Amino acid sequence: MAADVEAVIAALRVALDEAQKSDETYWKSEAANRWIGLLPGAWSGRWRRLKLHADASGDVYREAFVGHVRAALAFLEASRTQIAPSRKWWPMRHRGGATQTAAKSDPQAGTSARPVNLLRIRKPMPGLH
Repeated sequence: MAADVEAVIAALRVALDEAQKSDETYWKSEAANRWIGLLPGAWSGRWRRLKLHADASGDVYREAFVGHVRAALAFLEASRTQIAPSRKWWPMRHRGGATQTAAKSDPQAGTSARPVNLLRIRKPMPGLH
């Protein structure tokens, strides 16, 4: 998870540099919000207060954009060690790990028990015999 936070910090630094070099009056809020949305737990609304709010067309004043991104970077850099990883949303993710390690330790166990693909087995339709 620390790698995710580091990647978001790096992307926000690039967005900040581009906004500071720009002479445009307005800047798109999506330039920062898409990276903030990649933080762990962002899909659940964990970082909704860190996102930049814009008008209906997605524009914000460049000065406000620069100030907000600087504050977001300062917050993420100061608290990068305390940012807790999000919980895994799929509990079956590590289910196959135990059987795979057992098969590696006992080579004879893997040869006798072959997995069956239940989608390939033909079953008779009821009432059609």
